[in-house]
This record gives sequence, structure tokens and C-alpha cells, in this order.
Amino acid sequence: MNPVTKVGGLAVAGVIALATVQVAVASADPLEDKGLTLLTGDRVVVGAGGAVSAVEPGPGREALVFSTYQRAGHRYVVPEDALGPLREGRLDERIFDVTALRDAGYGAAGRPVPLIVSYPPGAFHVADLTAIGASTVEAAADGSAWRGLLDGGARKVWLDGKVTASLDRSTKQIGAPAAWDAGFTGEGVKVAVLDTGVDQTHPDLVGQEIAEQNFSTAADNVDRYGHGTHVASTIASNGAKYRGVAPGARLLDGKVLNDAGGGSESDVLRGMQWAAEQGARVINMSLGTTDSDTVDPVEEAVNTLSAKYGTLFVVAAGNSGPGATTIGSPGSADAALTVGAVDRDDSLAPFSSRGPRVGDGGIKPDITAPGVGIVAAKAANGRIGTPVEPGYVSASGTSMATPHVAGAAAVLAGQHPDWTGPQLKSALTASAKPTAGLTPFEQGAGRVDVARVITQAVGTVPSSVSLGTHVYPHDDDQPVTKSFSYRNSGTADVLLDLAVDATAPAGMFTLAPARLTVPAGGEATASLTGFTGVDTADGTYHGAVVATGGGTTVRTPIAIVREAESYNLTLNHVQRPGAPSGNYSTTVTDNATGDAIQPYEPDGSVTVRLPKGRYLIDSTAGGPTFDWLVQPSLVLEKDTVVDLDFRTAQPITISAPDPTAFVRGAAVVYDHRLGTGAVVGKGSLSGGDSSLRRMRVANVGSSDPTFRSLISTQWAGENGSFYGLAWHGTGSWPNGFTRAPAKSELAHVRAEVTSGRRLVKPYPRTGGPVADHGLALPVDGPRDEYLSTEGTVWRIDGRDIAEDGFTTTFERRGQVKDYRPGKTYVEHPGRGVLGPAFPPTRDAWVARTGDALRVDVPLFSDQEGNAGFSAVNPRTTVLHRDGRKIGEVTGTTAADLTLPAEPGNYRLTTSGTHAGSTVSSTWTFRSRHTDRTTALPLSAVRFSPDPADAKAGRTVTVPVEVTSQTGVAAKALTVRVSYDSGKTWWPTLLLGRSLVVLHHPHGATSVSLRAKTTDREGNTVEQTILDAYRLS
Repeated sequence: MNPVTKVGGLAVAGVIALATVQVAVASADPLEDKGLTLLTGDRVVVGAGGAVSAVEPGPGREALVFSTYQRAGHRYVVPEDALGPLREGRLDERIFDVTALRDAGYGAAGRPVPLIVSYPPGAFHVADLTAIGASTVEAAADGSAWRGLLDGGARKVWLDGKVTASLDRSTKQIGAPAAWDAGFTGEGVKVAVLDTGVDQTHPDLVGQEIAEQNFSTAADNVDRYGHGTHVASTIASNGAKYRGVAPGARLLDGKVLNDAGGGSESDVLRGMQWAAEQGARVINMSLGTTDSDTVDPVEEAVNTLSAKYGTLFVVAAGNSGPGATTIGSPGSADAALTVGAVDRDDSLAPFSSRGPRVGDGGIKPDITAPGVGIVAAKAANGRIGTPVEPGYVSASGTSMATPHVAGAAAVLAGQHPDWTGPQLKSALTASAKPTAGLTPFEQGAGRVDVARVITQAVGTVPSSVSLGTHVYPHDDDQPVTKSFSYRNSGTADVLLDLAVDATAPAGMFTLAPARLTVPAGGEATASLTGFTGVDTADGTYHGAVVATGGGTTVRTPIAIVREAESYNLTLNHVQRPGAPSGNYSTTVTDNATGDAIQPYEPDGSVTVRLPKGRYLIDSTAGGPTFDWLVQPSLVLEKDTVVDLDFRTAQPITISAPDPTAFVRGAAVVYDHRLGTGAVVGKGSLSGGDSSLRRMRVANVGSSDPTFRSLISTQWAGENGSFYGLAWHGTGSWPNGFTRAPAKSELAHVRAEVTSGRRLVKPYPRTGGPVADHGLALPVDGPRDEYLSTEGTVWRIDGRDIAEDGFTTTFERRGQVKDYRPGKTYVEHPGRGVLGPAFPPTRDAWVARTGDALRVDVPLFSDQEGNAGFSAVNPRTTVLHRDGRKIGEVTGTTAADLTLPAEPGNYRLTTSGTHAGSTVSSTWTFRSRHTDRTTALPLSAVRFSPDPADAKAGRTVTVPVEVTSQTGVAAKALTVRVSYDSGKTWWPTLLLGRSLVVLHHPHGATSVSLRAKTTDREGNTVEQTILDAYRLS
């Protein structure tokens, strides 16, 4: 089979980690927040919405091209020299996951990047993670470790990623009391709880713990989060009311998560090794992270330690349901007994993660257990859960389901001291109780049944049977047969009748034999044949083999796929002379769904199987040049061959009308609209002239009217001038590109700024920005900006930067402006008075959707119409309804509040401070439930004094304007002024409704303004700006 990396939901296989993938693009404002430095030493400037706004190559890396894309809400930046190691499987793609790195704080403010590095057998190294033969490394994020890791013989380099923590009634639900009555309590069985620690002082857990070890970054083993204690008590509580599933078990407390419920993979790996060496028969892991189609270090350790020690790892499936392919890692490991969650009626919990497994479509989860509203012990210092009674809390999640199965495994291990982990897993799944209407990809074998597993002697190996995918057309399909075994741990032979229970047409599944005898202490083999040549619809068929006899019922989940109409797509890659062989990266994206694959063969010719449809093909190749080919829309309705000849790619040649100018940053990006309505895109960023000169582009095949491209360059010219040269295209990718605009063809913007960053973002004249692209570059004073106007309009944002050089302290969001060639514009971003406003940058700054209210008032907007926000000083939003306070939120981001559906009178207040000024606005209005997002009828009063008039002892007129978010006109306005920071207020004279007369007294140092207005619908606002501007 050809190696293929699965990016979306296509049923493809293989293990190649390649970076250039097209995925959904968000529409958040890309204002710079905190940058970070990659392991390679390249610095990434990240916007407040998570968008990548610039890449600054590390020393000596200026000629490299950087690919940027988004997948599953995460943004990636991959330097050109990482593509090969990623493709070879030597690098973990998460090393370039800017979203995850940023959330974890890796690479920020000089912080190192924690790695897990494995070496081939025989290599000399110190392995502190012995389960996988690997070491932990704190790599400096300055590029110094980059080449050394790969050139030093490392087999694989992973990011040491973050992991997080994912009874009275529920024990009866799974039949645990029957086991206790039979004398099976898991007596003396060692069960490890790898979690946030266990509070062994809780009355239900006193004496249950026999060993503890802290592997986390916390100071000690104390459970200050509560997750581990809740899990441990579900397994082994000896309480009278809330008794655990295996009250006779003994606990090994491995604290691998910190006091906030998070931790690193290396901490978890050390805990796993310790627990196995301590002799744990069962290891509970109610934790996890996102799975990928490669085997990560924790998955590898589950498989390795299970085989070496005979330990059973019971792992949470994850809480990412109800979507398919959401099983987390390490629950995705082959050896793991992976647990989903059901409620008290055995219905699947909406949050429970579902299969199939990413990459190979395997059946996961393996089993389910109660995980909704589970009452268990509360740690003395615990924070999770809903209090039920003193010492106990209720919690939900697959984390709560998992210890039910771990406890069941402990009961079974106590009954069968010689059984290994695989035997325990086989018995538990074979005896599980399925829920009607659920598939194996939702429930595995079914809900764990302790009462049944202690009496049932027969299990199956493997615990499920997948018969694979059978390709279209189906007139020549051949049957496929797989064998599986029944094992009998009892002392008497068992005669079983076999049948298939599946929603499938006659003839699709055949069993042989229909009856078999499983000898005492032995096994017997059956075979399942699947045939997709029957006359039926395409799709996935699933069910179970049900074996009954002698009071025993054994269910073995089964699945087979009858492929929908699909064809072979062969891609022939032809590289330039002198380019490294096989050094290419190709992504094929389904234009209907956005699902994507990344096919690869070293010789350049690769064939993949895809459903009938339209596909975008993106292919890049490195070498002396960086070649980029795109086919926007390939119609696949028969077996098809596409030649991707990189020799056809042509250069991008752009020059600025200034011989001294040089490229500060460049971006070549595209996006297109999927059949789902979502927009997906990809970009390549370059740090300067040398990388842009290397880039070559060419279109392959047909066009697509929804395909949009952008070539954007930003230049630094003489005397600090700036050139923003950008061009948009529609329908196809350019076949090379050449532009040399004269200065007369550009708009001239005189930007009166002082410092910070300017994010200059080109838009096409119709539609939003292509691939959400913008470049942020620093400014250190007023500058002349020259912007291209051919088919392009511009939005310019700004921000103030802290002394660390990258942390945003203030954000300024500009409006889209249509500049004209040959004209000069003077702009004063940040000129006050700074106050509330509702600029047209957004449809609604305060809006109600149903009964949810979102408040995001730009309290510090300037005279230019730029929406202003402090990124460091929190805003406080308070909401009253009919005179009663119903909500309060404090923070630097939008406030989200919940409202009653019925009509009511509301009073909303938002306040904050910035640069010595305090702003507060209070609005009154009526509101009721809405069926769609609706802007609330709020107004703002804007003051625009001339800076030349900011002097004491002078009478001045200040322009004043009332603006409404919904366009309702004002009918009354009053303004008062204070010269002692709001202690004393004086009335003012209004000249019409556009000017207010102020008498600045001698000796005054500041002016405060208070305005009240009522609109024609009776809605009001009272707005106060203390120390609105200073006087000299």
C-alpha cells in the first residue's frame, strides 16, 4: 500500500507526517499577541486570534520558505528544512503546532522546548524513559539544538506534549455487588492510578494506598485538584455508602498531573514505567491528548509495557464526542482497554469520544462504563465536581467511566491471579452488555458487566474483527476471511452456537463453523467471511458475532466497508535537475468536505484511492528553488494520472519603486470555498528577498471560481518608508508573476505613529481577506506608506508592545479602506479622546443570539475609527435585569452572559482603564429571546478635540457625535465637564448637536467628560471618561 497521511476523514492508511496541508481558516482578528520561537530558531509572530502574521527566520535561515496552515483549530508553521524529516517520520508534527506551543508557553520569552528523543538500537545514549528507549531533552528555542538532534542519529523526535485529566448507583449498574457477594473484591490486587494524586486521608481511602510517587511538576503527592481521588475511590473505596468497584484492591498512587490537572507526556511515561515495575496488574489512565495517525510515545509505552509486564492499561477514550474519529491518545493504543462513557440507562454520553481510530479505522473504544453524574470521594483540597454531601462530589466524563472498568479488571485479576492483561481485556469485552442501536465505533463490545465476567469462562482473541475495505466496483469482489479464537478458562467444555447479529444483507457475513466446542482450559477457532459483492448500498456494515451456549453469551464486534464509487489517482512528480530526489510534499483535498491526504513515494510516482468528486492538489518541492504547483479543481470520475512537473513553475518577480527598498516579508497564499461552505487555505511565508527569489509557482489543470490567491510583499525603503505591494487572483494559481509598479500607481499614506507594530492586511475589493493573511512589522516613528491599489483594499491594525518586544499591551483594529492611486492620506492612529465606539469593522459589538449575550465594547477607540482594546487591563461588565444583578464578568476578552428568554428591562455597564484614563458606559434597553444574532440598540458619544486646543486658560469647541450600533437616531444629548478628575461636574453649552463649548480654567491639568443621550426608541447611555485628555 502506498504511504499516505490521513488529514481529514478519508479512509486511507500509512504513517507519513507531512506538513503542507489545506485546512479551515478562522476569521479572527489577527492582532499580534505573543510571539514564540520554534525549535529551529525561527520566530513566529502570532495574532490575538491565533493567526500567524509573520515569520522572522533565524540567523542563516533567511532563504528558507515557511508553510503555514490550520487543522482542527490548530495553526502550524513548518520551515522548509523540516519537510523531509517530517515525511520520513523522524519528527513529530506537533513541534510546529504554534497553537499548542503557545498554549503551553513553549518557545516564549526564552523558554526551551521540551522534547522526547528516541535512538535506534545500539546507539549510545542515556534513556530516562526506559519504556520506549528514549530521553527527555530541554532544547533551547534558538536553533542551536535543531541540526544536532537530527544529525546526531536520533530515530524520532517528539514534542513532550501536555496531557490533561479527562458510585453507589453506578456500581450496581455494572453488577459489582454480585461479585462482592461471590467473594471477589479484587483483594490484594495492585491497581495504579496515574492522575493528580490520591487523598489517602479520605475516610473511604484510608489504608487503601500502598505506595506513592510524584512525577509531576507539583511540589508533592497531595491531590489539590481532586480528579485522582475521585478516580481512586471509584476503583477501591471501602466506604459504606459509596463503595468502589474493587474495595479489596490496593492503590499505587502515581502523581503524573499537576495541581491544575495537566502534565507532560514524559511525566506520564515515568509514571507508567514505575507502576509496571511496582507490579501493578491494572493501570488506570483517566487522561489523554489528541490522537494522530502515528504512534506517539505514550501509545508506544502502553504497547511495550503491556507486552513486557502483562499489565492491563485501562484508558479513557476522551471527551471529544459526539463526532467520529475522536478517540484520544493513549486510548488509541492497540493494547489499551479503551473506555467510553454511558449514563445510568446505558445510553452513550454525548461527550464520549467515538471511533473509528484515526489512521487505520480500527474499532475503538473497546468497552463502556457509567460516566455521567458519578458520585465519589472529594479530596480535601479538591476543586472539581459538584458537591453532593460532605466529602463527596459528582462528576462526569470518560475519566469517571474508566475506573469502573479498572475496578472490574481488578476484581477479575483477583479471581484469576495468573491471568495477564490481554486475558483480562478479552474476558471483559467478551462479557460486556451491548446497548441496542449503538455501533462498535460508539460502544465497542458494550457496557462492562462485572456480574457476568466473574461467571463467564469464555472470551475471544482478538476482542473485535475488522474485515477491511473492499474497493469499487463490486462486481469482482472476493470474499475475505479472518479467524478468531474462543478461550475457555473453565473446568468444563463449552458448546457454543455461533451467529452474526448485524444490519447487513444476506450473504455479506458468513461464519464457520456454526457450532464449536471450546475445551476446558483451551481454545477453539472460528472464521468470519465477509463478501461485499452482494447487491447492497455502499458504506460501513457492522455488528457482532454472538456465541451462545451453556449459559454463556459472547459478543465479538465486527465491521466491513463496501467502498463507495472511487478511483485511482496517480501523481507523477518530476523534479528539477539538481533537486534532491523525493524531496516533495503533496496534499490532495476533497473540495466537498475538506478531508485531505498526503501521499508520498520516494520515486515520485504515487497512487491513491479516492471517492468520486472534485479535488484540490497542492504540491511543493525544495532544492535550489522552492517550487509550488496547485491544481484548484481536479474532477475525479475515472482512474486519472496527473503530472506534477516542478520544472514548469515560474519565478515571482516584484520590485518596489525605490532602488534602496528591500523585502521585509512576503506571503503567497490561497483559499477556496468547500461544498460545506467553509473556506480552506494555505500559505507560504518568506522572510526576505532571498527566499522570495527562490519561489516558483505554476497552475496545473482546470480552474475553480471559488479559488482565490494573493501575492503580498512588504518592503522597507529609504528614510523609513514602507511599501505594501499586493495582488489578488481568482480561479487559478499564477503561472509565475511579475509586477513593477511606479510610485504614481500607489496610494501614499502618511502614518503619524510612534512605536509598536502595524499589521497591514490586503483585502480583495469583494470578499474577506485571502486565507486570513496579514503581515505585522514593527514601527519606531511616523512613516510614509505606499500601498498598491490594483484590485486591493487595505485594513491596517496596530498595537503597542511591552518591553519584552512581543507582548501586546494595546490593540487597535482598523477599518477596511479603499485608497486611490496617486493620492495622499494622513492618518493619526491612537489620537484621542479614546472612548467607546461601534465602528463598522464588525456587524455587532454587543449582540444577543437566542438567550446568549456577548459584550465586546471597544472602550478605547480613537478619532480615526479604530476600535481600541487594552490587552493587559481587564474590563468589567455588569448586567442588571429589572433592577436585579444577573451577571458580572471581568477580563481582557469579550464577556459572555446568559439571559432569560422573557422580555425585560436591562442595564448594562462596561468599564476599564488605559493610559491613565478611566472609561465607563451604562446603557438601558429592553430585550427578549431572539432567533438569530441581533445587535442591541446601544449608542456611544464620540469627542474629537484638536490637540492644539489642549491648553489651560482657553475656551474651545470640541466636535461631538452620537453613533448607534443599530442606526437609531439620538433625540437628546447633554454633556458635563470636570477639571478635577470627576470630583466636580459642570454643565456645558452645546452648539446644535455637533459641538460642545469648554472653558479650560487656568491651572487645570486634565479634562473629564460625561455625556447622556436618549435615542428615539427610549434607549439611553450615560458615558463617563475620566481624564479624557491632558492640558498643558
